[in-house]
Amino acid sequence: MYTFPLESDELIKKKCLASYASNREVLNGALYLTDQRLVFVGYALSITNKYMDEVPLTHIKELLPEKTFFVIPNVLKVVTIKDKVLKFVVEGRNEWLEAINRQMTIVN
Repeated sequence: MYTFPLESDELIKKKCLASYASNREVLNGALYLTDQRLVFVGYALSITNKYMDEVPLTHIKELLPEKTFFVIPNVLKVVTIKDKVLKFVVEGRNEWLEAINRQMTIVN
């Protein structure tokens, strides 16, 4: 259901169901970490309105943990080199932080 095109040499390292918050809208979908980028795939309003956002790992300036309602530790905040802010609600936030940081070290 949540699919996106992979480059010929690209590998998925981690994935989970996630929510994406940006520009006052929240979408449900899936978050993927590949060996090259972070990708969110979701649907807006219906199954026919697919939404995809991606950030090459080399374009991540900051990766920060945040909390929902100042209590629940489940938000990944990604700031790109162009200062775009993306927030993902995921299960296992700390494992995601470790996996993304590890992959960013390999790519850079």
